[in-house]
Amino acid sequence: MWAKLALKLFLRELKRGELTIISAAIALAVLTVFTLSSVTDRIGLNIEQKSTEFIAADRRMDSNHPLDEAYLTEAQQRGLETARLTYFDTMVFAGEEMLLASVKAATQGYPLRGKVTLKDSLDGSEYVVDSGPLPGEVWVSESIFYSLNVKVGDTIELGAGQFAIGKVLVDEPDGALFSLSGNRRIIINHEDIALTKVIQPGSRVFYRFLFAGEEPVLKAYYAWLKPQMKDNQSWEGIKDRQSPLGDNLARSSNFLLIAGLLGIILAAVAMAVSAKRYCERQYDPVAMMKTLGGSRTMIRKIYLLHLGLVCFTSIILGLAVGFVLQNIGANYLAQSMGTVLPQAGPKPWLMAIFIGVICAVMFAIKPLLDLFDIPPLRVLRRNLGDQLAVSRIHLAMSTLTIFLLMWLFSADLKLSVLLFISCLVVVLVLFGLSRLIFGTGRRLGLSPGNSWSLALATIQKRANANAVQLISFALAIKLMLFLVVLKNDMISDWQQQLPEGAPNAFLININEAEVAPMQAYFAEHGLIDNGFYPVVRGRVHALNDEKFAREVSLQEGEERDEEARNGVGRELNLTWLANMPGSNMLTDGQWFDDTDTPQVSVEKGMAERLEMKLGDSLTLLINNREVNATVTSFREVDWASLQPNFFMILNPQAMEQFPATYFTATHVKDEQQKVFNQLLVQYPTVSVVDIKARIEQAQSIIDQVSLAIGFVLAIVVACGALVLISQVQASLAERMQEIVILRTLGAKGRLIKQATLYEFLLLGMFAGFVASLVSDVALFVIQRQVFDVAGTLHPYIWLLGPLSGGVFVALVGYSMVARTMRQNTQGLLRSLA
Repeated sequence: MWAKLALKLFLRELKRGELTIISAAIALAVLTVFTLSSVTDRIGLNIEQKSTEFIAADRRMDSNHPLDEAYLTEAQQRGLETARLTYFDTMVFAGEEMLLASVKAATQGYPLRGKVTLKDSLDGSEYVVDSGPLPGEVWVSESIFYSLNVKVGDTIELGAGQFAIGKVLVDEPDGALFSLSGNRRIIINHEDIALTKVIQPGSRVFYRFLFAGEEPVLKAYYAWLKPQMKDNQSWEGIKDRQSPLGDNLARSSNFLLIAGLLGIILAAVAMAVSAKRYCERQYDPVAMMKTLGGSRTMIRKIYLLHLGLVCFTSIILGLAVGFVLQNIGANYLAQSMGTVLPQAGPKPWLMAIFIGVICAVMFAIKPLLDLFDIPPLRVLRRNLGDQLAVSRIHLAMSTLTIFLLMWLFSADLKLSVLLFISCLVVVLVLFGLSRLIFGTGRRLGLSPGNSWSLALATIQKRANANAVQLISFALAIKLMLFLVVLKNDMISDWQQQLPEGAPNAFLININEAEVAPMQAYFAEHGLIDNGFYPVVRGRVHALNDEKFAREVSLQEGEERDEEARNGVGRELNLTWLANMPGSNMLTDGQWFDDTDTPQVSVEKGMAERLEMKLGDSLTLLINNREVNATVTSFREVDWASLQPNFFMILNPQAMEQFPATYFTATHVKDEQQKVFNQLLVQYPTVSVVDIKARIEQAQSIIDQVSLAIGFVLAIVVACGALVLISQVQASLAERMQEIVILRTLGAKGRLIKQATLYEFLLLGMFAGFVASLVSDVALFVIQRQVFDVAGTLHPYIWLLGPLSGGVFVALVGYSMVARTMRQNTQGLLRSLA
């Protein structure tokens, strides 16, 4: 009996609108969680599936300088499998064609874990091997075949050596996630390095030892090895593996989840407002049912069934739409990443369902409990129960739910508390500001018959509701402005800041004997060099004899020394010059004097990061040798100029004993490309870095991120629209009463329509103005702190924000009440009754 009545009431309430808004809000929350969680989970599973083979061993030891052979000897004596790898980038030539490739020289035992996937020809079948190439044989990735127009069996030149292509390299377990050469990879036998003559004193080379064996043996070996390791050497296992791509994916995942959380919060606000309004509309039916003998238990069953039906259908709808969206997003990412992403596990499904249920229950349970307490006497005294409409308990429960959602998404209590408090402060400030401004509506002294005056009076009357709408749309518009500026404005500004004739190619790995003839070649063919700089790799080791924190191994459970000074965390390119580069400006101190004492000039930002002062003693670790230099000056460097720049420059006397390679930068015009290519043919061991290609690659990545942000933006705007719709829906009865009164007092329909339109227009414009102000300040900080460029304001978004906000809010809000205004006074009175 009660079920039949519940279904009739449910179908009737669907036509009123509140349940539809609640259902849409739950569905949006579910599809947001499911879509974003599924995409990030599938990326994580892809990485996890390959984690055991990711480093091609159980442990590895890395260094930018040659490693001691005794390390391998000891490991072999302990029964461990070993292999050695040497990485370098060099130019590859085939006839008239050439390109920059990443070369991995491997011993025969490589890989210790995982398999290398090969093909005998471009159209051949794939197969796997568990050993490296034989001497004289090279394995080449597929992209090189197309770039150089070669086939298996052809000869290519690596540096000074010639090699026959033996196999097509499809995949390797520890393939580089990023290198100067992109996806152009070559594997050669370790014995063939000497034939290339690429590795010279001071060359950019990376060395790695691989180890595999039983876990106790590995730990015992590390205990022997650790005291002998240099500070510029690292020991890693699976838990230690880090990469720029992995870090960026993690940051992107966190950003998308946090941004998605904003959409969920907006959906939750819409849900709470609609649930409250829905329950208020049921006060009279509940009182009537109690008067006719309906028990509290029956009424509870009816409305809990309503909530259950809405929750169930909304979750199913959200999961269905989310499944389609996550497939589209994951397939796009998989294509961009050049991989196949596995299907997501049960976590996104369970989390989405859990979020949907939590939102439905936590934001609707208090209004429902109030509904069950409505007294039967309300059928005679219509004001009974109205005191339940405003509930601090409901507000507290909703706030607590939002905090729990933050905690669930971030899995970090400290971060959740900080984020929650900061959001709360922003909300309170915006709410107070809106009340202050909206509260002036009646003191403007406008004409009583004026549409603007009526609109302002209405805004002042609904100050609390309008403040909620202001906060919601200010946040949504803020995200939109971020997307527009970051995608279209900041990147183009950065590109336009490049001076005319800025270098677009860097030449590295130049031998000292090649400097003079290359300078002559540049002068002969009109190529302008920006100076030839000697370069060595070095690590910032200590400051005033206080060592910087050493990298630790998470695999072995080591903990970082929290009291140690924070260092750079990587090796730097170091150079030595008698005179300061023209593109640098001295900000403090003096340039080098003529003494033989080692001296160093430090870039201003690096000096601030390391808390340096003039006169400090800086210890650098170069080729396992320590150099103690006195800090004599700080410099300001224009990194955006793309000129050769350095964080640290030493005086020549400090670096006389170190062999080095040279590098330079030049601007190659289109008509000079042939001459430039001939230069590289004459000097095969010299590598070139194409800056133009790097800019295009960065733009491609930004475009992909923009798509992800655009997806989140669409969700946030939809959720923000739901907030507006729910707020307008909740005030419809009050608006109908006002329309009846205004018409009774003789107000024309045109006056009422214009006042309503102006009300929403002003609300949207103010929300857009607040969003523009917050966005521009935030973008100013991001430009300086993240992009490391001079911050600039963007006045055009101060116009774009209010206009877009005003138009959007006016269209959505006015369309919601237009139907009401079209009804005659008699129809409105019947609806109110």
